[in-house]
Amino acid sequence: MSPSVDREVLVVAVVCLAVALVVLALAVLAGRWWLRVAEARRARLVASARPWLVRLVAGDGTDPVVVERLVNVDARTWRAVEPVAVAMLGKVRGEARTAVIGLLERRGSVERAMRGAHRRSAVVRARSAHLLGAVGGPGATAQLMRLLDDRDPEVRAVAVRALGRLADPTAAVALVHGLHRTPPLPQHLVMSALRQIGPEAVPPLLDAAGQADDLVRAQVAEALGLIGAVASAPVLVAMLRTDRSTEVRLRAARALGRIGAPLSVEGVIAATSAREPLPLRVTATEALGALGARCAVPVLADLVDDPAHWVAHAAAVALAAGRPDGVAAL
Repeated sequence: MSPSVDREVLVVAVVCLAVALVVLALAVLAGRWWLRVAEARRARLVASARPWLVRLVAGDGTDPVVVERLVNVDARTWRAVEPVAVAMLGKVRGEARTAVIGLLERRGSVERAMRGAHRRSAVVRARSAHLLGAVGGPGATAQLMRLLDDRDPEVRAVAVRALGRLADPTAAVALVHGLHRTPPLPQHLVMSALRQIGPEAVPPLLDAAGQADDLVRAQVAEALGLIGAVASAPVLVAMLRTDRSTEVRLRAARALGRIGAPLSVEGVIAATSAREPLPLRVTATEALGALGARCAVPVLADLVDDPAHWVAHAAAVALAAGRPDGVAAL
């Protein structure tokens, strides 16, 4: 091939590349312009209905004029207003919340969310889970528990957050088991949801404490400690003393330190013995300091001289942060 032909090919390639870059730049600019236009339109639609939403949550929920005005807005306006109404549910209580939920039900939002949880689009499933967690109602918990096994990680995360907002204790065990599925649910989200459920999650978690799976028992112990239910202390003490898994015993010791039940002091002291695995001894020493019991001070003082550096360090920190007699013993 002659040099002139090579130059022609090169020129054509450069021109094509320049055209492609221009087209790409125009597409980006057009996309940004369209987004700004769409956002401005949405803001106008929301602004037209916002005063009525404010009146609804301000105490006019029984006013038929206010309710009907919102129920009868056109579909395009409602698509813009619905996320605002859902967001309000996290900020209002009592009659105002009931009024907003009633509006969402009359507009069919809740029914659509129940159907949307089965849609092929992950975005639709995630939005549906978010709305169900905000509204609740019959069937919402079951639907969200099903979404814990969703193939999309974002949908699973939204479902965990939604179950936490609902605070339904029947979801506690499903949340714990979700930590050991493949792939697992995010641990920080699960533990946050269990804390939101609170003491009502303790009975189902205690039932799960007898599971054969070591990881399940370990996560149950962790969750019980985060909830802080004193009633779970005897079960945690039994796990600390007799469980076959070091990880379960370690989590139980940490949980007992968080709960602070006096009846657990003896079991935690026993776990600091030199016969125990080092990670358990360190965690039990830290838990002993968190318990703040007077009878633990001599034990911690002895542990300051322990040959294991991390045990001695944990004991010194516990004494320094504890009672005046602990500082004196140090």
